[in-house]
This record gives sequence, structure tokens and C-alpha cells, in this order.
Amino acid sequence: MKSGNNWLTIIIVFVVGVLLIVWHARVDILSWIVVAVGLMLVIPGLYSLISAMVRKKDDGQINYSASSASIVASVGAMALGAWMLIQPTFFVGLLAYIFAALLILYGIFHIIVIGFWAKPIVLPMWFYVIPVLMIVAGVVLLCTSVRTLNSAVVLITGIALVASAVNSLLEMVSMSPARTRQQLPE
Repeated sequence: MKSGNNWLTIIIVFVVGVLLIVWHARVDILSWIVVAVGLMLVIPGLYSLISAMVRKKDDGQINYSASSASIVASVGAMALGAWMLIQPTFFVGLLAYIFAALLILYGIFHIIVIGFWAKPIVLPMWFYVIPVLMIVAGVVLLCTSVRTLNSAVVLITGIALVASAVNSLLEMVSMSPARTRQQLPE
């Protein structure tokens, strides 16, 4: 992965984490996130449906035939997005569990990055603390009744994302000089 992509990922994770921390006290924050995800399904689904239905041939003529897979996927995305827009409270509990699962997966991903993908560079053991804490936070969120702890779910997820972004930044900074030395001709 290129360094620019790493920086962009770190910045996005940090910004999302800060926004979740700042907005955690809003009672309806998870509902707003569900509505945003619903819009992110409806709009591309509609665009995909229209583009699948109206395709131009090589000679410039419009071809109105569409693949059934494109139509089914587009209609499915629009239906799920519309359902999320109409009944966001139904998806709030599910979203909290998705946040918990993402924390667990992101923690495991960081352990893999630190332990295996960073080789031959060996990072200090304290780099493993944040990923392990992310996994623990995800497990705690999975075991908690999230319908009553919506703001806690958002706050814990935000803190974990900010800590992960800082940890990723430290990983990149600490691995960069060693990678540069390895790439120099002997």
C-alpha cells in the first residue's frame, strides 16, 4: 500500500473518531448515522439502476437492455436504503453491533500489520496495546445491551478510532526510517 493511502486512512479514521466523540451526547446520533447510510445506499442504487437500464452502444445508439444482476443489486440497495430512511430506529441496535464488530476486526487487522506485515522491522510491544484494547472494547460492546447505551457505543467507538489513528501514525513514523534504510543501495 502506498504511503499516501496510509496517510489518508489515518486522517479519515481520526476525523471520524473525533466527530463521534464530539457528537456522542446526541440522543439520536445513531439514527442519523443510519439515515446517512440509507442515503448512501439509495443514491448510488438509483444511479446504478439508471445506468444499467440505459447503456450506449459503441455506435452511439442507446441500448435499453440491462443485466438482471445489475437491476437486482440496484433495486436491493434502494429498497434497503429506503427502509433505513423510513425506519432508522430498527437499524440502530444493528449499527451498534456493527460498530463493535468493526472495532474487533480493526484491532485484529492492526495486530496483523504490526506482527507480520511490518517485518523485517520489529516494533516494540506497546504498539500492540491499542489494537488489543480495541478488540476488548468491541467484545464489551457486543456483550452490552446497546439499545440503552447508544451514546456509550458512539463514545467508545470514537475513542477507539482516534487511538487507532494515533497508533497507526506512530507505526508509520517508526517504520519509515527503517524502510528507507532498507531501500538504499548498499
